[in-house]
Formats: sequence, C-alpha cells, structure tokens
Amino acid sequence: MNSRALAARIIDRTLEQGGMSHELLREAFRNSPDMDSRERNFITALVHGTISRALTLDYYLDRVSRVPTAQMKPYLRSVLRMGLYQILYMDRVPDAAAVNESVKLVRKQFGPGLTGFANGVLRAAAREKDRKEPEGAAAYSLPQPLYDYLTGLYGEEKARQTAEYYLSAPQLWCRVNLSRLSRDEAAAMLARDGWQTRPHPASPAALALEREKAAASPEPGKNGPDVPLERTEAVRRGFVQLQDISAQLAVSAAAPQPGMRVLDLCAAPGGKSLQAADLMRNEGEVTACDLTEVKCRLIRENAERSGFSCLRVRQADATVFEPSFEKTYDLVIADLPCSGLGTASRKPEIKYRVTRTQVTDLAALQRRILNNAVRYVKPGGKILYSTCTLTKEENTDNALYIEQELGLRPSPLPQAGRQMPGTDPDSPHLLQLLPGDLGGDGFFISLFAKETT
Repeated sequence: MNSRALAARIIDRTLEQGGMSHELLREAFRNSPDMDSRERNFITALVHGTISRALTLDYYLDRVSRVPTAQMKPYLRSVLRMGLYQILYMDRVPDAAAVNESVKLVRKQFGPGLTGFANGVLRAAAREKDRKEPEGAAAYSLPQPLYDYLTGLYGEEKARQTAEYYLSAPQLWCRVNLSRLSRDEAAAMLARDGWQTRPHPASPAALALEREKAAASPEPGKNGPDVPLERTEAVRRGFVQLQDISAQLAVSAAAPQPGMRVLDLCAAPGGKSLQAADLMRNEGEVTACDLTEVKCRLIRENAERSGFSCLRVRQADATVFEPSFEKTYDLVIADLPCSGLGTASRKPEIKYRVTRTQVTDLAALQRRILNNAVRYVKPGGKILYSTCTLTKEENTDNALYIEQELGLRPSPLPQAGRQMPGTDPDSPHLLQLLPGDLGGDGFFISLFAKETT
C-alpha cells in the first residue's frame, strides 16, 4: 500500500467509521517498522491536514461538484478531501500529481465508473482561481455549535485563536525524568538520534521536540530525524516520556514530595504517575489505577522502562468506591475522562464529535468519580482535579462542586501558574489554558486541600 492509499484509509476510518487518527497512525507505523521518516511524515501530514480541515474542504468541493459531499460514497469523499487538501495546502505537491494519484485510488476502490467524476471535481477545484473563502466557523473547519460555544465562553478573539491552533501541526513535547539525568543530558541524547529540542520556562523538565519535518512531497529526500521518536535511545531507556507541556504543569502544581503516598485514579498511559514518581525521587508510593487490563499493562510497561520502583499499578473502576483507599493518600490525582477539546490539534476529529449532551454526561461522570476521590484524601492532603478540555461544565463548574458540595478548600497554585494565560486572579487555585497558550494542549488545572480535622 503506497503512502496516499494508507493515508486515505486512515482518513476514511477516522471520519467515516469513528476511529481515532493518532491510534490508526501509530498502528500503521508499528506494522511498518522499516518505513522511512520521509514517508511517515508525508502520511502524517495528509491525515492530520485533511481531517483538521474537513469542513472547509467540503465547502470547496461543494462549489465544483454536482453531487454534494454529504451524498458521496464515504471512501470517495475521503479521497476527494485528501486530494483537494494537497491542491490547496501542500504547495510542493503538483496539482496534477494530487489529481492523478487520487483518481488511481478511486479506480482501485470502485472501478472505472467514478474515475471521470473524481477527475473532473479535482481538476475543477484546481482551476478555480478566484475561490470564495468560507466565513465564520467554516473558515476554521469548526462545527458552528462548537464555534458559538467557545465564542460565548471565551470571546471571539480567543475562540478564533483556538480554532486556528486546531489547524496547526501539533507540537511534540517530552518530559525528562530528572531523577535519572539532567535536561541537557537528555537533549544531547536526543540530538544524537537527530532530534532537535528546546526547553520551556514553565517546566524544568520540558523539552519541545522538533517534529519530523512534514514532507510536503513524496519525492525521495531526507526530511527530519533518521530515528523515529519511539526508537530513540532516550525513549527506549525511559529517560524521557512523551507528555504535553500543559499536562506536565498540572502535576508540578500539585508538587508531590519524596515519601508521599499518591493515588492516580485514571492513570493510563501513566505520564502523570511517572512524573509524580520522578518528583518524589522514587521515594514513597504511587498507586496508578485504570479501568482495563490493557491500560494497566501500558502503565506497567512505561514504569518498567522508566525505572520507578515506587509505582504500583492496580486495575480499578474509579466510579466504584474502594474502602481500602479511604483517607490514605497525601495527594490524589484526578485527571479525569473528558471531552478532550484541548487536544484537538493532535486529535482533530474530536472537534467534529463533541456534543452538548456528551459534555453534560461527562461532567456527571466526573462528579461521580470526584465523590470517591475526595474520600481517599487524608486530612491535610490535596486533590488535583484536571482535564484536557475547555468546557465550563467539565472544568470550573466541577471545581465549584468540589469546593461547595464536597467541602474541600481551594489551594493556590504556584505563583508561576497564576501568571499564565487564562488565569483568574480572583481564583488562584484554578488555571484554564487554551490550546497554544504554552505551545501545547488546552488544559484545566485546579487544586484543593482537605482540612486537617
């Protein structure tokens, strides 16, 4: 299967069959370990770009097609979207190549019957010089209800900035396990495998990774690092862990100390548990829980690679109260399942799927878990409540629930956190980061303490 065929299949499985693009890409690359970085980059660029701009692409396709995109066969729609994405947004791909390769995919899937239609639509789109640009939500490939919601919550300028960030290639971040080596040493190790890095002032352990340069053309040539990130020495030996800068900030704000007992309720893949273990210098106990054995196995693998013996993994349902946990932990990390709108630059399909009903249901699920979580905090201990989303219902409303209904008192975040974008000076225990504020995901962080008596 060539690059475009694989990308089209991933796009189709994501947009038409409900898959997750990052998981499908990871699976494809895992199944093709000898694929070079140039080809990986090209496939990633096609998938991310086409999915992130799907609604805008449909707008342009509908201007030149006699059949509306909504009425097309699903795979045909995916191929035409991908072909048009190359024409409009990948300058180094010749229009003729984008058209011809797309037609080949249509012929292989459907036979000759639809090749003339696909050829005509894409050639007409390529010839359209005076394109009428879409306006409002369509310009950012954002569903109108979501655009309206974000505008009402954050204002038009921040909603627009968020929508624009969703369209950008996501920044890769890693966190250095500082109890094992310094950030400079980790950067040097990554550089030996071809990865350039830069630090971030918000976290002493954070390194931004130069993403393997997204090849704009499938022509041969070296683009980006030779060694895939998962095969670099730093990752294989557990010296660094892939973790977004915003997520790193959450655990840092809770400041776990050596000797503490820490519980991470919804831990997979284990990034926050590992960060807590690192900050504790592997002294104390971190219990990482998740719902399924598959997720628990992933946490164990990451813990073993990172070398943290203080971390224990336990399969558990966070919605079910566990009596043995009651009043046991100095810190409970409640980074809970959410709508994930903060991560839509990395998982662009999310922005098309979130509904108000889902948000309401998730907020209720979070409260069910929080009802248990606060009982696990011992007197004088703290709870970190965080999500990777942007909604009021899942974030500030549930923070208020912790304070008013569950009886915990706000605990101010570190001064550095209170100076960051999205911070309300009247609520120093809350921090809402929008996508791109730190160069990473949107994220909500809140911290509460239990009275000593």
